[in-house]
Amino acid sequence: MARYTDSLLMDGEHVLYRTRQHPLGRIVAARWGIVMVGVAIAALLVIFIGNPGGTARDVLGWVTLALLVLGVVNIVWIYFHWWAEDYVITNRRILKVEGLFNKRAADSSLEKINDAILEQSVFGRMFDWGDLKVLTAAEENADDYHLLHHAPTFKKTMLLAKQDIEDELARRITAPLEALNARESEQDRREAEAQASARTAPPPPVVPAAPAQKTAEEKLRELAALRDAGLITPEDFEAKKTTILATM
Repeated sequence: MARYTDSLLMDGEHVLYRTRQHPLGRIVAARWGIVMVGVAIAALLVIFIGNPGGTARDVLGWVTLALLVLGVVNIVWIYFHWWAEDYVITNRRILKVEGLFNKRAADSSLEKINDAILEQSVFGRMFDWGDLKVLTAAEENADDYHLLHHAPTFKKTMLLAKQDIEDELARRITAPLEALNARESEQDRREAEAQASARTAPPPPVVPAAPAQKTAEEKLRELAALRDAGLITPEDFEAKKTTILATM
């Protein structure tokens, strides 16, 4: 049972929860077998208590044996069909596997499931079973689980697994946006720091301009003025004059 279901799982898929129909649900399915066994037991009582004789005893004995065998076979067949059931919730879908020899596997993706309707009677709450109807996003019936064992736990696990898928999808969508916003915030921070540094940095030192170079004519005039003022001798004037004229 479980081995067949596990062979249907995809890479990265694992089982979160598994159950089957409640055992009491098989009583309804095996009702004819139970009736035949009951009639056979009643016939045995008639044979042993009433003690019919002759042909009637033989016929009743064969009928009793046939009813007993058919009833037991029916009950065992129904039980093995119940044993072969496997209702599974994985991290991606729900699987419903039925059939003893000829298998039938139906699955519904958790992403497409919109809701699940659970109905429980008084006896269902007492013995932990319920009828679960799974609905898709279009409010279509994806599958029905009749007399599901541990039905509330099955529904809760299914909806939690669906929520995990939606959260993971949301993280994949928002992660690139968050990374982009983080990069933009870091760039804005660096630009703000650069602007603040530019405002607080001291102004560059002012380098005084080099004085303009005097021409030879201006130097000779200044030198003549010094001579006329008596600050230098005529000999000094002539010596300086010769030097200035040599640089021209």
